[in-house]
Amino acid sequence: MIAIPPFLIRDINAFRRLPCTPWHAIAEFVDNSTQSYFDHEKELKAAYAAEGDSTKLTVSIAYDKDDILRIADNAMGMSYDELERAMHVAMPPRNTKGRSKYGMGLKTAACWIGDVWTVRTKKLGETVEHQVTVDVKKIADGSATLPHKEIKGRPAKDHFTIVEIRKHNRVFHGRTLGRIKQFLSSMYRQDFRSGVLNLLWRGEPVTWEDDPDRFLSDAAGNGRSLGRV
Repeated sequence: MIAIPPFLIRDINAFRRLPCTPWHAIAEFVDNSTQSYFDHEKELKAAYAAEGDSTKLTVSIAYDKDDILRIADNAMGMSYDELERAMHVAMPPRNTKGRSKYGMGLKTAACWIGDVWTVRTKKLGETVEHQVTVDVKKIADGSATLPHKEIKGRPAKDHFTIVEIRKHNRVFHGRTLGRIKQFLSSMYRQDFRSGVLNLLWRGEPVTWEDDPDRFLSDAAGNGRSLGRV
């Protein structure tokens, strides 16, 4: 079991009411994946080379409005201590100079999207997979621990993190689905330029092509290029 801080029990319902956009919420998970890669680039490059010449950091996002949002990556994965730290709101990651430096991303974004979510993760070099489930309503009602499961005997070479979100608070459809892909393309254009990231949105590759006349508009309709440069 992972203990839940009292302030999280008190405030967790407020996360779904935070001002946000679908693309910024989803980008929080991609930030976590890419930062995991940058924090462990040497080890992951060696692991990818052993897995195949074309293997590199891959983040795959699947979405079914009636069932699940799933974000899966082949970054470093997390140990139990790292997973426990990730579950605590407002506890910054050890590397505060990278992306998601305030430690707010995964928890708030997941709660904004849905009421029940699960994290499965396995760290490169370890032999234990960890699973933890967050049920927002149970926590709001006073549950003080998160169910944690260990699966031992996993191959040390495996490495991944999978976040699955259910019981959605909001539905993405129509033009929103296309806009999510467009904004992710803009946000991670530097990672695409450098060949670091393979990003999939609903089974389709997200890419970026440099064009001086290309721009996206923010939520207020202001024309500007968004995200990381």
